[in-house]
Amino acid sequence: MNHFMKFFAVLFVLSLGTTISCTKNDPGPGGCAANFNYTAELQAEATALGNAASAYGQDPTTENCNAYKAAYQDYLDAAEDIKLCVPQADLAAYQQAIDDARDNLDALAC
Repeated sequence: MNHFMKFFAVLFVLSLGTTISCTKNDPGPGGCAANFNYTAELQAEATALGNAASAYGQDPTTENCNAYKAAYQDYLDAAEDIKLCVPQADLAAYQQAIDDARDNLDALAC
């Protein structure tokens, strides 16, 4: 269950973006919209990841583990795709959270 605790910690860090969004005065590099919202941008991936984590937690088979890893990878890829909208002051912590999550994902053996 250690991986699940790490997953939820990373998910929390990445979802902090609901309070850190690009403003109208500063659309940010990459042309982020004034109403950019990390949670909304990552919603599909977060839902898929939550479903995969739940399935794996309830039935820890190799198949469910691989599905969980794939969903986790998709979520992290999507998080990387939107990092241009992360304010510069938060970018190091955001990237560190992604890097830590990738390390945890790599350590998960199915």
